[in-house]
Amino acid sequence: MSDDRDRDTDAPRKSLDPVAEDMRRIGYECVDRIVDHWQTLPEQMVGRRGNRSEYEALIDEPLPELPVSLEDCLAYFFDRVVPGSTRVNHPRFHAHIPCPSSYAGALGGMLAAGTNLFSGSWLGGATICALELTVLRWIAEMLGYDATAGGILTSGGSMANLVGLATARARSGRDALERGVIYVSREGHGSLNKAASILGFPAEAIREINVDQRFQMRPDELEAAIHADRSRGRLPLVVAANAGTTNSGAIDPLPQLADLCAEHGLWFHIDAAYGGFAAITPQARDRFQGMTRADSLTLDPHKWLYCPMGIGCALVRDPTLLEQAFSTQGSYLKDLPTDEVNFLERGPELSRPARVLSVWMVIRSVGRAALAAQIDQDMQLARLAAELLGQDDRLEVVEPELSIVAFRHRQGTQETESARAARDAALMESTLASGELMLSSTTLGGRSTLRLVVMNHRTTADDIRRSVARIRELIVNQNADSARHDGLLR
Repeated sequence: MSDDRDRDTDAPRKSLDPVAEDMRRIGYECVDRIVDHWQTLPEQMVGRRGNRSEYEALIDEPLPELPVSLEDCLAYFFDRVVPGSTRVNHPRFHAHIPCPSSYAGALGGMLAAGTNLFSGSWLGGATICALELTVLRWIAEMLGYDATAGGILTSGGSMANLVGLATARARSGRDALERGVIYVSREGHGSLNKAASILGFPAEAIREINVDQRFQMRPDELEAAIHADRSRGRLPLVVAANAGTTNSGAIDPLPQLADLCAEHGLWFHIDAAYGGFAAITPQARDRFQGMTRADSLTLDPHKWLYCPMGIGCALVRDPTLLEQAFSTQGSYLKDLPTDEVNFLERGPELSRPARVLSVWMVIRSVGRAALAAQIDQDMQLARLAAELLGQDDRLEVVEPELSIVAFRHRQGTQETESARAARDAALMESTLASGELMLSSTTLGGRSTLRLVVMNHRTTADDIRRSVARIRELIVNQNADSARHDGLLR
């Protein structure tokens, strides 16, 4: 038996990797397909709806027992998977908040996957951890945040919000979970509620604060809630403000909220996942006054730093609190240096990819000034969209704070709100079905609202004009269909 084992061990082992010549050839083909995909994006469909059975029929197949060539896999992906996908890189993808990426960011992702560097600990990847510390310092410097702050790159804003709340909880000890209250805006992101639940806070720990007509958190209501909670024996813990809400781009009155947090000893967290990087533009900088006073800050490089999807960022003024929140033990970790930064003690992950490479590649190859110019152009194009939509008497438009244009059908004199909202929903579905653009819908001030978002360095003024023209054309078609339907009913 031992002889058989020896013979098996000594036999030449077949590698999973092709020979170098084939790796280069297939790799070049992959890059060619990616570039061709991007070059033809403007005329591709933005997206479409489809049910599970339809897509399974397109891409499902039995578990492979025998190998299929890499060339075949590449063709399968671009010929079957991509055509049915929603293209968030598309210049007329105006839905939700895009993750537009860029070639520099994609190259960073390729480097990360190709070298497979580990960034969970200093021992596991000292140079990549050092690079992440540098990039975090760059981000803080770009925003004017505390140079001594610590942070971590996460998988997105949801995880960064969890890091911020976990750090606040760590500062306050066990009382935080038993009596703590987290104050969020009614326009706040749902990931804050999810993060609180994951951390063990009961549902009643979340206190929603009303917003004003500009969808900004009301400081007077916040202060009243803090006093009311204290009188009931609760522990006011965190104020989670917004620097660019997902719904409308609203920026809360950050200086007043920072003052309240300082006065009452609350942790000041700002969710700036969408809007935060607009603070690097001279045109928008003043709107973000007070953001640098945050105890913790959520940002998304995969939004306005044009990085690939899957890269968020949490910054915390006092980095020792990060380690207090996420420190871990295990005999398998005893070799780690205790006098260096181990990112496994700054967030939930131990196994972390080198997501810093995409951010580093974008910032280093583009530069702060050019990034600021791109963000400013997105905001200018949003104002153009608002102006063009506002020229249609059938629509009412909310002036964009940043680059989200909220608009809705006007309500007819004999029309119910639900009927008007149905027209909004039908328009959104029509834009998606057209394949030319994609909008999304939400609720603002209790009313159905459509959103047109501009966040893409590929989007041009011609794209905006084309999108708005198509929206207005679809409204005409919608009204004609409605008139025909009414005529049939009569």
